[in-house]
Amino acid sequence: MLRLFFYNYILFNWIVQLSVAASILVVLIIIIRNLHRNIFGAKFQYIIWFVVVLRLIVPQLPTSSISIFNYIPKVNQMPPIIVANKNIQNTRIISTGARVNSAYGVYDDKDTFRGAGLTSFSYIAKTTPLDQSINFIFSLIWIIGVLGISIYKMSIYIHFHNKIKKGYYMCDGEISNVLENCKNKMNITGNIKLVQTERVISPSLIGFIRPIILLPKNIEEIVPIDKLNYIFIHELAHLKRGDVVTNWIILILRTLHWFNPTIQYGLVKMCEDMEISCDSLALSYINDDETKAYGLTILTLAEKLSTHTRLPGMASLVSNKSKMKRRIIMIKLFNKKSYKLSAMAMATILVLGCSVLTDAKASSIKKQIASKISMHQDKIDYPFVNDDQIIGRWQSVDFVNEINDFKVDSKSFKGNLYVRELNVLQDGKVSKTAFTWTKGLFLNESDKTASKYVIKEIEGSTYMFFEWKSGDYTLWGRKPSYYVMKKISSTPSLTINMLGKEVGNTRIDKVDYSFIDDSQVIGKWKSVDFVKNANDFRPGIQSWQTDLFVDNLNFSKGGNVSLCVAKDGETYNVNLTWTKDLVIDKNNKTASKYIIKEINGSTYMFYEWKSGDYTEAGMQPWYYVLEKTD
Repeated sequence: MLRLFFYNYILFNWIVQLSVAASILVVLIIIIRNLHRNIFGAKFQYIIWFVVVLRLIVPQLPTSSISIFNYIPKVNQMPPIIVANKNIQNTRIISTGARVNSAYGVYDDKDTFRGAGLTSFSYIAKTTPLDQSINFIFSLIWIIGVLGISIYKMSIYIHFHNKIKKGYYMCDGEISNVLENCKNKMNITGNIKLVQTERVISPSLIGFIRPIILLPKNIEEIVPIDKLNYIFIHELAHLKRGDVVTNWIILILRTLHWFNPTIQYGLVKMCEDMEISCDSLALSYINDDETKAYGLTILTLAEKLSTHTRLPGMASLVSNKSKMKRRIIMIKLFNKKSYKLSAMAMATILVLGCSVLTDAKASSIKKQIASKISMHQDKIDYPFVNDDQIIGRWQSVDFVNEINDFKVDSKSFKGNLYVRELNVLQDGKVSKTAFTWTKGLFLNESDKTASKYVIKEIEGSTYMFFEWKSGDYTLWGRKPSYYVMKKISSTPSLTINMLGKEVGNTRIDKVDYSFIDDSQVIGKWKSVDFVKNANDFRPGIQSWQTDLFVDNLNFSKGGNVSLCVAKDGETYNVNLTWTKDLVIDKNNKTASKYIIKEINGSTYMFYEWKSGDYTEAGMQPWYYVLEKTD
């Protein structure tokens, strides 16, 4: 259940992002329409709304320097999409910084550990516990609204369909013949059921795969038989353009964005423009001298029928009497050439699409996000004070919220424990981890955490309560819980990591490769992300939650490469070598693969990061993602 709540929270943040971006487009489109109302025809005024629909549907768009979102800071500063790692087991979050190898002269300890986490969610934006609580409540209100609206709409639709099945009759041959003539004129094949029923008060089209045209039971009393062709041509125009499908999409979007009045207004206007555009298509299939008769038929229906409520997915000839004036004016002004898009209209759609259906450049987003990151950091510069009690081998037995919650004869935490073992050495180190220790504290320099430990004798055994400062603490500011660890030996293991796995001695790669040139790699590459697998990378969405340790790589001709790392606002350069497909560190005996890919018009390198996680802890290396800058 907690997992469902969290995924709902993720989805809500995503929906809010799309909603805000699309709201800007709605305002922009309204301005364009009002300024050029007399220049662009009905078809353009309808098609342009699909830009908003695409923006609401597509979560990840290509980045571009001409995107308008490069110039709208408030949108760029919104919390980015939360990216969840794949190995979700429980409900705790591990926060880990970018890891460092001792060869770079920044950390003395090579024993680093990345840790995938109990539930390793990367959350990029500035957040506080209050922000999280409010956003979580909003996400619950949002999903309740979505479910309520969906149930209401679907119940209406199902009820309507059931009523139609019980009380309808097929139209007679004369009316059916009029429909067949209209189908032939519009080159529409396939069976279309024609039904008269007292359940509708306006001619309507439902269904797309098996379309049905519904007519009021008394249609012959309202519209003469020789004018029914206008009704059928209009409904067939809806069918020809796939408006039933479009109506369903609009309904879904209005449901998901029920909280945003700007989106609601824009999609309602789109439905109005759909009818006017449909009128234009219908008029293109009748003679010029029949335009007036077509308009009068619509007016007749509007005058004699009461206000019509649009059902889900239904396309109706008359759905809103209050908007009839504009429709009639557009019908009056219609000419057959106006239905075709002009060169100016197509150019406007192209320019608008390029500027609004692209996202801001990833570098712009990253800089603004980085300025908003706020993590809880502890004081970690403590002098070493010895503690003979802690030295030895400790194995996890439980995970509790408070020390007093622990009971020897029962296990509080029902899932798999992430931290399985700690081996505490005499020199202030913890074997095969990123931790160091001093009396009373475990220190993690990369995550900037100082975790308390308390040792107790309980029923003849020695237990340590290890304060676990995961992402719950560093990112969300929550009170840390405790790993309960039982001492099984006073002699620590030098080869077992925090997962309880045997990793042996330092891993060494082959490094004596001959040089092979690769023109693709020459130049400067700037870090944009750090990912577990190359396929996890998404341009514009940074999945790594803290500062990137590797700042850039500069590849020179002849096999030299300069690796620039960043720590505490300062940069350090490390000289390495390269050959085709490999970056070689002869000091640490590592050969790291690199892969170059073209993504959305930019060139990216995926650089295998063989830090202490790889050499000491035996972990699989992750990848730095670097974008080519020159």
